[in-house]
Formats: sequence, C-alpha cells, structure tokens
Amino acid sequence: MKMKPWIVVVLGAGTLVAVADDLDFDGHHMVEPDCDAISGWYECRSIDDAPPEVHLGYEYMHLTSSTLGPDGNTTYPDTGEPYVTTVTSCSSCHFSGGQVPFGSPVYQSPSKYTPNPDTGLGPYFRPLGYHRDLEDSIIDCFRNCMNAERAPTKDDPVMIALVEYIHWVKDGLRDPAMRADWTLLPPEAGPSLPSIAGVSTMRADPLRGAQLYNNRCADCHSEDAPGQGEYRVGEGRPRIPALWGIRDGYSKGAAFYRTPVLGAYVQKHMPLDEPMTLSDQDAIDIASFINAPDKPRPEGMADEMYLHDDADGIPSTLRKPADWLVGYEYPGEREYFESQGVDYEDMILNGPWAQLAAWRAAEIVRLQSCPADLTRDGRLDFFDVSAFLNAFVGQQSIADFTGDGLFTFADVTAFLNVFSAGCP
Repeated sequence: MKMKPWIVVVLGAGTLVAVADDLDFDGHHMVEPDCDAISGWYECRSIDDAPPEVHLGYEYMHLTSSTLGPDGNTTYPDTGEPYVTTVTSCSSCHFSGGQVPFGSPVYQSPSKYTPNPDTGLGPYFRPLGYHRDLEDSIIDCFRNCMNAERAPTKDDPVMIALVEYIHWVKDGLRDPAMRADWTLLPPEAGPSLPSIAGVSTMRADPLRGAQLYNNRCADCHSEDAPGQGEYRVGEGRPRIPALWGIRDGYSKGAAFYRTPVLGAYVQKHMPLDEPMTLSDQDAIDIASFINAPDKPRPEGMADEMYLHDDADGIPSTLRKPADWLVGYEYPGEREYFESQGVDYEDMILNGPWAQLAAWRAAEIVRLQSCPADLTRDGRLDFFDVSAFLNAFVGQQSIADFTGDGLFTFADVTAFLNVFSAGCP
C-alpha cells in the first residue's frame, strides 16, 4: 500500500486548503515507504489526518521552493528575502518528507536530539564541534544543505512549523517507547544512512561511473541539463533533484559528498522503481562520477568543519571520515601520503579509504601517548609550553589536563607533570 499524501495550499489571509496529491509528475514518482512492510512499527502519515499546525511544516518540507525558496511565498519579514536560494526540496533528500527507512527519515529526530538530562546537551556534532538540539540541526540544514547564508532563528514561525511537522511524523511510530528512545527502533527502520559492507577497501572509478550514470541515471537527473534534474516553476518543487550545480546541487559539506555514503544511498533507492539492482562497485562508481571535482557545487559549511579539537584534545580532523574532503587538513597528512606516491585528494574522493583511516587512528594513539606534545611535532619543547599557556588563557579544551571542565592551577601542574615525563 502506498501513502496517500496531500498538499496544503496557502491562500490569502493564511487560509489552508488541502488538495490530494499522489506525488507523481508525469511518471516521475517520489521514493515512498512501503507502508505495508513497515506497518508493524510505523503507521504512514497522511496530511488529511494532521492537525492544522502541522500543515505549514508539511508544505515547507514538500514544496520548499514555492514556499521558502527563490520563487516562494514565504520570506524573511525584515528583509523580504527568501529563506533559501536553491530550488531543492527538503523531500529530495528526506524522502516522502522523512518517512522512508534509510531515506533520511525524521521519525527518530525528536528523540535523537533530546538533551541529556545530566548535561543538558544534545548530541555532539563533530564536524562543527558543538552539541546541538533539533532546532540547531535544522539551522545547519538550511545553511549547509539548502545553501542559505541565513537560517531561521529557533523562534521563527518557519522553524516552529518544521518542528511541529517532524514531531507529527514521529507520532507515526506505534510504540511509545520508540518515540521516546530512537535507539529502540528496529534495524529495518533505517534511522541512519545505508552503508556498503567493506567499502573502505574498495576503489571507485569515476570514468566507469560516467558510463553507468548515462545508462541508469541521466534520463531523469539530466533532464534540464547534465546533473540538473528536472524542475518546473509552476509545479512548486523539483520533479527530480539536481545532483550538482552551484545553486541547486548539494554542498561539499553535505554527507552525500562522501562517495561511499552517496553510493550506498543510490544503491538502496535507485534507479527509481528498481532499487538494489546496482552492484556495490556500480554504486560507488556512479557516486564518484557525481562527486568528481569537475562538478560545480556550493561550499555550504564545508570550510567551517573540523577546525577544532575535541574535548580530549585530539584534533577533530583525525576523526573525520576518510572519504570526506572538507574542512581542516591535519598537519603533515597530505605530505605523508604524497611522499608515498599517493594522490591525496583522489584517495579521499575515490578510495581506497582504509589506509587513510588507519593512518589517522595511529596518529590518535601517538597523541594520546604524549598529550603534552601540543604542537604535534613529535617532541616536547618551549613551543609546547607556549601552546599550553595560550590554550589555558583562552580556556581551550586542550588545556584541561584534569578533565574536569575547569581551568585552574591544577591543570598547570598536571601539564608540567606530563611534560616532565616526556614522550615514550
């Protein structure tokens, strides 16, 4: 059984009118959940059963361009500018508005982002180095995925509507315990992105991927132009989302810019109506072609990522996925691999990724065995003392040698003791 979604059209004076919409445009279907298959744990949501406060959030998710986008009817009240400049729809990534297993669903999000009762903090988001709640994650999506320079505040009506919608999707979970704790969801719920087993040892071939793309993907995703998908202004949303493009493509900071992640997503859901017909190699080859450096795409928040140290003093870039070419480069990493005759950027984009992941893991072990080497040059000297003092004065996490979250004389003593002991 397929869902029977509805579109809510906003008329003058904020009047809401629900009209049937099968999410089908001239044979171009959206990826939809198999409602019968998941009925044991989830009841597919239909907007005609939703309370009024959910309708706007539904519209923002499905009709993003004609509401929040460049052709939209909802703008920032202080400037009149659109909320987003891309024509991409939220449901282009969050299939069926976030109800498809392994299709970036949102039914787990309210629980996932519930603050820890002991710390009051939401989950740690390593790329940007902070703990975020549900609203923070939406703000990051506007800035990084929708390529917006500005994002709605947490009390913006657009934000409130989106949060209401996400909670409504969550209420489709039949078990109240799953609504409260997303880790109780069954594996087939797919709250995380899909993956390909053993992909870290594989190597993608973008040239072969180009041929596969032309044979299996281009009929839909190159309808308006190569990689531009298919969009008609009067229809309010993309028929088929763009895979690249400086305005409408996903950014370099998006998870899909990781070739193994995109490959697994493509394999799980594409080609449309023929999912799981691509081999592992086919999938990552297509993904590597889509993510190739010659494809224009916006930066998003890529340049802001991994510029910090984690709470234990380890540079976050050493915990960055080996297949993600964003943010800060760990000092000496590129030089090491290039000295071995490896094309550093090609390795990150096309693999194999296991060697880079192993190198970073070994570097973490080295740093943990000699934490006073704050300059990370393999020796202890005046420069490490200077780095500690600067971090201590600036209350940076790497100077918290007692691990208590405070910056006191005890940290100075602890640092000096470690420094005096030397590196193994």
